[in-house]
Amino acid sequence: MRHVFLSWVLSLGMAALCACSSAPAKKQNDVAAPTLTSADSALIKKAVEAKVEKPKVEVDLEAAHEFFFLAKNMEMRGDQREADFFWKQAYKADPTSRYLGFGVAERLVAAGEDSLALVEAKKASQLKGKRTAAQYALLARLYVKTGEADSCRKYFVMGLDSSHYQDMALLYDYSLFLEAVRDEKELVRIYDLLLPKVNYISTLFQRQLSLLLDLGRDSAVVELFGKAHEATGDKQMLLQKVRGLMAMKRFKEAVAVVDTLTSAKPEDEEMTIMVLPSMTGDSAYAFARKKYYDDGVKTPVVLCFIGQYEYDVGMMDSAKVHLLASVDKLQGQPKYANRAFLGLVNIFASEQNYAEAIKYAEKSDSVSNGDTRMLLASVYALADKFDKAFPLLDSLKKFWENWKPLPGVVDSTNLVQMKNEAQIKYLQVLDIYSRALIGEALYLEKDLKADSAKKARALDNRTRAESMLETFFAKDSSYSRVRLSMAMNLERLKRYDESFRQFEFLLKLNEFSPRERASTLNYYGYSLIEINRTPAEVEKGYKLVLEALALEKDGDGKDAYLDSKAWGLYRLGRYDEAYQAMQLIDSKKMSRDDVFWEHMASIQEALGLKKDARKSYKNLRKLNPKHPAVLKFFGKKK
Repeated sequence: MRHVFLSWVLSLGMAALCACSSAPAKKQNDVAAPTLTSADSALIKKAVEAKVEKPKVEVDLEAAHEFFFLAKNMEMRGDQREADFFWKQAYKADPTSRYLGFGVAERLVAAGEDSLALVEAKKASQLKGKRTAAQYALLARLYVKTGEADSCRKYFVMGLDSSHYQDMALLYDYSLFLEAVRDEKELVRIYDLLLPKVNYISTLFQRQLSLLLDLGRDSAVVELFGKAHEATGDKQMLLQKVRGLMAMKRFKEAVAVVDTLTSAKPEDEEMTIMVLPSMTGDSAYAFARKKYYDDGVKTPVVLCFIGQYEYDVGMMDSAKVHLLASVDKLQGQPKYANRAFLGLVNIFASEQNYAEAIKYAEKSDSVSNGDTRMLLASVYALADKFDKAFPLLDSLKKFWENWKPLPGVVDSTNLVQMKNEAQIKYLQVLDIYSRALIGEALYLEKDLKADSAKKARALDNRTRAESMLETFFAKDSSYSRVRLSMAMNLERLKRYDESFRQFEFLLKLNEFSPRERASTLNYYGYSLIEINRTPAEVEKGYKLVLEALALEKDGDGKDAYLDSKAWGLYRLGRYDEAYQAMQLIDSKKMSRDDVFWEHMASIQEALGLKKDARKSYKNLRKLNPKHPAVLKFFGKKK
C-alpha cells in the first residue's frame, strides 16, 4: 500500500503549498508604490503572451486497479458500504477514467444522493473513454429529477441510439418522460418499439391504442391489432383488426384476413359473419359455404346465414334443411336464433304447415322480447286461430295507439325519430289486424253451416277492417298492398264502384312484382266477370284475366286464372272455348274447390252435356249442398 500512502502525502503537500500561495498580502500604506521600468513591462508582456500549460492530473493506475478489485470483492460479499468507498478511492486514483466516474455516480444514485450523482456524471461525461447507453441513460434519469427537459430528451435519444433501441428499460423510462411532457407523437413511436419486447402487455397496449385513437390514426390502430395478433396469437386481436378494416370500408383486406381462418372458434364465426354483408349476394353465399364446408368454420351461425340466403332466393328445400340444422344449436345466441325462427315461420307458412309455423313464431316471440308479436298474430290468423290472434292484436293496437315517449327524452331529433317509428308500428298493427278480420270473414263466409250470427259477424269484421284501412290511408296512402286489401274488401262488401276505382289506381301504379300483378289482374277481372253488369265490363274483365295468364303461364296461379278465363268466355256466350279452357285445368288441384265445379257444371249444361253436367253438379253438392246452382239444378228451393 506504499503507493497509496505516498499519493495521499503528496496530495497533502500540494494542498499546503496552495494554501501558502493564496495568503493575503499585507498593506503597505506608508510605502510608495514602485514604478515599472521598461524592462519590467517587457517581462510582463512576455509572460502574458506565453502559453499557460494546464496542470497535469496525476494518475495511479495500479492503485486504481487495486481499489476497483476491492470494490468488486465487497459487492460480491454484499458489503455495499465498503464497496462504495473503494469505488470512490479507485476513481480518485484515476480521475481520468470515464468508466469509474459513472460507476461512482451510479452508486451515489443508489445512495439517494442525486445532486452529487449529477455533478459526478456531468464531470465523467467530459472524460475520454467508451460511451455507453447506460451512461447516457443515467444522465437522462438524473436530468429527469432536476426537471431539465431538453437535457433529458438529449441523453435519452443518445442512449437509445447507442443501444440501437434494444434497451427495454431505457425505452420504458423514455416513454414515462414523454408522458410527462405530453409528446404524444414521439410516445407512439416509442410504444411501437416497446410493445413487441413486452409481448403486447395489456396496460401498454391500451395506452398505445388510446393514443392512436386520439390522434385519429385509424390505419395505425388496425395495424396495431394485427401486430398484436401475430405476436400473441390472440384471436380477439385479429377480430378487432377485422372490425377496424370494416369500419374503414377496407372490405377486400377484411375478406382476405377472414379467408385464412380455419377453425370454429367464436371469433372465427364472428369475423366470417362480419364480412359477408360487404359482398354481393351470390359471392357472400359462396364465401359462407366455403368457410363452412371447406375451411372448417362449421358453426350454427354460418349455417344459419346459408339457410337465410337460400330462403331469400327461393331455394326453400335447402333453406329448410339448413335452418332446421342450425336452429337447435343457436341457444344462447338469440339474435341468430331469431333469424332462423323467422325463416322457418315463412317457409312453413308458405307450405300451409301452420302447426310448425306457429311453433317457430312462438319461439321467435319468446326470444325477441315481443318485437315479433305482430308476426305471431299474423300466423295465428293464417291458421284460422282467430281466438289467439285478436287478443294479441287488441293489445298491440292499444299500446301503439296510446304510445308516448319517456319523460326523459328531450332531444328533438330523437323524439321525432321515435314518434315516426311508433307511427309505423301502429300502421303495421292496423294492416295486420284488418287482414285478420278479413281472413275470419272469409272463413265464416265459406262455412256452409254458418248461421245468421256468423254471417253478421263476417259483415261486421269487414266493416271494422274497412274502418282500420281508412285510418291507415288517412296517415299514409303509399302502401299498394294495403290499398289492394281495401279494394278486395270493398268488392266483398258489394261496393263495386269504390272497389274498382282502387283496382284501376293500383294497375296504373304498376308497383307490384309480376306475380303480384297477375294476382291483382285476375281478382279484378274475375270480379267484373262475376257481377256481370254489362257486356263491356265482362269483356274488360276477360282481357284482364288473359293478361294475368300471360304473366303467369306456369305459376301456382295458372289453374285459377284458367278458371277465370273459362268463366269469362261463358259469360260472353263462347261455350266451346270455355269448355276447352276448363279441360286445361288440373282437376286434382281443384277437386275441393266448389267454384270450379260450379263453373264446370254450368258450361257443360250450356253445351247440352247433361250427363257430364249432372256429375259435376253432384261433385258441387258434396262440397256445398246449399249452393244456389245445386238447388236450382236438382229442383229444390233455396
